[in-house]
Amino acid sequence: MRPRIWYMISFNDFLFSKMLKFFLLTSILLTVACASDSEEQNNIKGQQTDGFLRMKDSIQTAYRRIKVQEAIYENDLRANFFRAAFQQDQNPQILFQVAREQLNMGQTDDAIRNIKELLTKLPQLAQLNAQSKMFYEFLAICYLRKAEQQNCQNYHSAESCIVPLVGEGVHVEKEPARLAFEEYEKILKLFPDDEQSRWLYNIAAMALDIYPDDVEPKYLIKLEDRNQQEIWHNRALELGVDHYALSGGVIAEDFNQDGRLDLMVSSWGFKGSLKYYEQTEAGFKDRTTDSGLDQAVGGLNLKQGDYDGDGDMDFIILRGAWRPNLNWGIMPNSLIRNNGDGTFSDVTFESGIYSVRPTQSATWVDYNLDGHLDLVVANESAPKKDKNYPLEFFKNEGNGHFVEEAASIGTDYSGYFKGICAGDIDSDGRPDLFVSNLEGQNLLLHNQSTEEGTKFNEIALTAGVSSPYAAFPAWFMDFDQDGNEDLYVASFDQTAFQNQSAQFAKEMLGKEALNEPNALYRNNGDLTFSNVTDEYFTYSALSTMGCNFGDVDNDGYPDFFLGTGAPDYRAVVPNRFFYNENGKKFTDKSFQWGLGHIQKGHGIAFADFNNNGHQDIYAVMGGAFQGDVFSNALFLNPLSSTNSYLKVRLNAIQSNKAGIGARVKVIAQTKDGERIVRWKSMQTGASFGSNPTELHIGLGKAEVIEKVEVLWPGANAQVISYPVKKVNQQILLSENGQVETYGSVPWNYADAFSPNSHHHHSGH
Repeated sequence: MRPRIWYMISFNDFLFSKMLKFFLLTSILLTVACASDSEEQNNIKGQQTDGFLRMKDSIQTAYRRIKVQEAIYENDLRANFFRAAFQQDQNPQILFQVAREQLNMGQTDDAIRNIKELLTKLPQLAQLNAQSKMFYEFLAICYLRKAEQQNCQNYHSAESCIVPLVGEGVHVEKEPARLAFEEYEKILKLFPDDEQSRWLYNIAAMALDIYPDDVEPKYLIKLEDRNQQEIWHNRALELGVDHYALSGGVIAEDFNQDGRLDLMVSSWGFKGSLKYYEQTEAGFKDRTTDSGLDQAVGGLNLKQGDYDGDGDMDFIILRGAWRPNLNWGIMPNSLIRNNGDGTFSDVTFESGIYSVRPTQSATWVDYNLDGHLDLVVANESAPKKDKNYPLEFFKNEGNGHFVEEAASIGTDYSGYFKGICAGDIDSDGRPDLFVSNLEGQNLLLHNQSTEEGTKFNEIALTAGVSSPYAAFPAWFMDFDQDGNEDLYVASFDQTAFQNQSAQFAKEMLGKEALNEPNALYRNNGDLTFSNVTDEYFTYSALSTMGCNFGDVDNDGYPDFFLGTGAPDYRAVVPNRFFYNENGKKFTDKSFQWGLGHIQKGHGIAFADFNNNGHQDIYAVMGGAFQGDVFSNALFLNPLSSTNSYLKVRLNAIQSNKAGIGARVKVIAQTKDGERIVRWKSMQTGASFGSNPTELHIGLGKAEVIEKVEVLWPGANAQVISYPVKKVNQQILLSENGQVETYGSVPWNYADAFSPNSHHHHSGH
C-alpha cells in the first residue's frame, strides 16, 4: 500500500511523469547524484567533529538525494517545478498542480485564485457534476483552510479548533468559512451521500456559529455537548509551550532532575526543529538555545532512555518515514546525550548507531538482559521496490558504544514497520517486542534470551495478534488490571489517507465505517491474546497516528488519547479520548471533555505537569505538508477525583539504570478493608509519544498501602518487596531494597490559569 493524497488522480500522475522528463535539465530540477552510504561515511570523516554539525551535513546529503517527483512533502520544490512548467506550457492541468502545491505549502490565497481561474476558463468545469466535483471540493477545502489560517492560527485561543466549536473557537473572520459553507452546500445538493463533504459542511457551520440550530437537518452531524464542569482547557499558550510547527514527537521527562517535568518537542522534515522547554519555579522556559539543541535538526518522533546509566535521561530523534520505496524519507536518526549540566550533545557517530534508513519508531529496552539499555529501531521496507531496511538491534556494550546485531541473532525482519513497543507478555522478566506493519502481518517477538545469548521467537500468528494488516501505533498496557500486559494496535489503512472524514461522519450517523478497525487484545496469560475490541468499544473509525495512555482519574485503569488525521487537508477529524470504565469498557469522552481537537494529532504524552496528583495531556498538532503548521496543546486535567495515587521511580543496580521493563505491583486497602491491586510497567507508553519514566499509579479509594513489589528485568528476574505504607507520595525504589521519598515540587504559578481564563494569541 502506497500513501496517496486524494487529488493525486491518474491524469496528474501521467502528466507529472511526462513533464519531469521534459524539464529534467532545468535549474529547478537539478539534483545531486546519489552517493553510496560508504562514500558519505568517507566524506563525513573529513568534516568537523562536532556531532550536531556532522549530523546536519549528513541530513543535507540526504536532502540533495531527493527528486521532486518523490518528495510529496517538499511542497516548495514542487511548486517551483510546476510554476516553471506552466510558464512554458499553459496547460490548465499544470495550473491545477500549481494550486495544489500552493495549498500544501500554505499559500492559500494563491491556490484559490488559480483554482477559480480554472473553473472560469474551462467549459467542462463550468457546472458542478461528477467529472468536475473534485475541483469544487478543492475550492471548498481551500476556503476552509483559509478560515483556519485566519482564525485558528492568527486568532489562536484555548478553544481554537476543538469541536463542537464554541466561545472563542467560533471564527472571528467569518468570510472564508461562509464561502466554504456555500461550496459544500452546493456539493451536497447534488451529492447528498457524500459524508466527507457533509462533515466539512458541519465544520464550516460551527465556525460561523450557526451549528446546530441553523444547519439543515438532512445535513446535520450532531456531536455530544461539552460538560462544563469537566472541560480540559488547553493552556499551552499561557504556559509558553504552544510550539507552532509541523508534525512531530514529544517527551515529558525531568531532564535536569529538579523534580519538575520538562518537555522536549520536535517537528519533522529536513529542516525540522527541536524545542526544549524546561520547567522552573516561574513556569516553562525555552532552553533550546542554552542547551545547544538549537543546533539539532528535529524529527517525527522522540524516545528517551538513559543509555549510559549516569542518571540523566538521553533520547533519540527519529527522522525519516513514509517513503521507503523512494529516496525521500531516508534520513539518519540522532542519539542525543544529556550532559547533566543543562546541555546536550549529538553522539550518533561515536556511539555506533549512525544509519540512514526510513523510520519513525524505536524503543529502548534491555533485550539481551545484560543490564545495559539497548535500542531497537523499526525501519520501513518496500520489498516490491527492492528497498529492504530490516529491524536494527543495537546492543549497548556499556561503554557508550553500540553494535548492531539483528542479522547475527536472527531478528532482521523486514516490513513497512510503523510502530514498536516492548512489554513482558509472560511476566518472566524478559522484555518482548511487538512491531506493527502497515503492509502485512505484525510481529510479536517472544524473548527467550538468557545470560548465554540473545534469542527471540516470532509468534504473532499463533498469539493471535497478526492484524490489523495496516497497523500503525501500538502499545502494551494492562487495561483490565489482571496482571497480564495487554496490547492495543491502531490501524491506518487507505481510507485514512483518502477519506478519513467520511469514515468519522459515517460513524457519527450510525452507519458502518469502511476502515480497518483498531484492535484491543487481551492477554490470556499463555502466550495468546483474544481480540476483545467489539466488547469494549462502540466506535471503530479511529485511524490513528500519535497516541499514548495514562490514568486521568487515578482509578488504576489506563485511559488513552488518539491523535487522528492525515496529510490530506480534508482529514479534519477530532482527536479522540477513551475513558476506561473499571476495565469493563471504554467510553468516548472526546467531546464531553473538550478534547476533540481537529488538527493533526501526532506525539502524545500523559504527565502530571503541575504536580497536583492528576495527569495532564500534551499533544503535538502540526501536519505533514509544509503549510500545515499548528500550535501544540497542553490540556490541564480538571477532574475532581479524590482517588489516591503513587508515583514511582526506579534506581537499578544490576538492571538498566531507570529499570525500563520492570513490572510494579502495588497492594493497598480502602478504609473498609477492600483490597486493591494495581500493576504498572516501567515504560514510556505508546510508540508515538513518550510519557515520563516516573510511574503514575492510580489506587482508587485506597487509603493505605500494604506493600509494593517490583519484578526487575534480567536473566535472573527477581521480585523485591518494599515496605511502603503512605498513598499520594513519590518514592524511589532501588534494586537493593531501599525506599526513598522525594518531595513534590509545587507549581507556584498555577493560580494564574483559572478554569475560566481565556487568552487570544494574534498571529505567529
